[in-house]
Amino acid sequence: MSNIPQNTGILKWYIPFVFCAALQYEFAKDGLDYTSPFVLMSIRYLSMGAILLLIGRELPLDSDSLKVAFLSSISTAFWALGLEYVSPGDSAVLSYTMPLFSIALAVFIANESLSLIEVIGAVVGFSGVIIYSITLEHGSLLIGAIFTLVNAVFWGAFSVYYRKLRARKPIPLLTTQFLVGSIPLVAGSLFFPAIRFTPGLAMDSLYLITLGGLIQLGFWNALLRRARVGKITTMAFAVPAVTVAINSIRTSSIPGLDAILGATIMFVGIFISSSPGKYGDKKNTTIETRVG
Repeated sequence: MSNIPQNTGILKWYIPFVFCAALQYEFAKDGLDYTSPFVLMSIRYLSMGAILLLIGRELPLDSDSLKVAFLSSISTAFWALGLEYVSPGDSAVLSYTMPLFSIALAVFIANESLSLIEVIGAVVGFSGVIIYSITLEHGSLLIGAIFTLVNAVFWGAFSVYYRKLRARKPIPLLTTQFLVGSIPLVAGSLFFPAIRFTPGLAMDSLYLITLGGLIQLGFWNALLRRARVGKITTMAFAVPAVTVAINSIRTSSIPGLDAILGATIMFVGIFISSSPGKYGDKKNTTIETRVG
């Protein structure tokens, strides 16, 4: 019973995060029609970093902050590169293999033990991702899938750092993430400078900076400060499921049976992962794999 208020409190951050994150795939994919992945993400990072610097007026450059910036920049670059080849829905599904990596990385980075209930939830949710992925094409899309999976690994890594650094003020950390993280993206833009200024690019960039950027990542950071990495990252399996639903509404098409089954199993994984913590915290059901 003691977990009900805590879970209710998480929902106010969780629900808007899911919808902001789900829609960003559509806007980013559209933005790539007007510019290269590096230019689009440079615009996003520099804009978000400048806004946060004006708000927080701090730019920490300690090793942990720089690691977050480095990991985030790599994740974002590979996400955008992969999105050039795969659809928004496919990108969302492939990106959300992230919990499988983050739960393992939390052992080494954040010194967290692995709850059995979290492992089960992640495995069940990830099996839903695999079932959905069966519907994907191969051949020319393979490189896009590989790029997106690399993005998932680095996304998992910097999400674990969020959890590790949860006692710190979030705005300065995010300021460093975006301003310092923009450096590799700007460097990539020098080699791939293509851009076509249009109202469409302005709208896509605005969403990626605001609802799909600052606000979404603010929700994500808040969630990881309020619950364990395994629980929150597995709950995030709702994003690809919602992305599939949004795509179905937009295209007036019904998902195939494999997609529906995969999305359903993702939600089952969410339910298992977010079950009352007492079941995952019992000593005999916790994998005590700690480093340090």
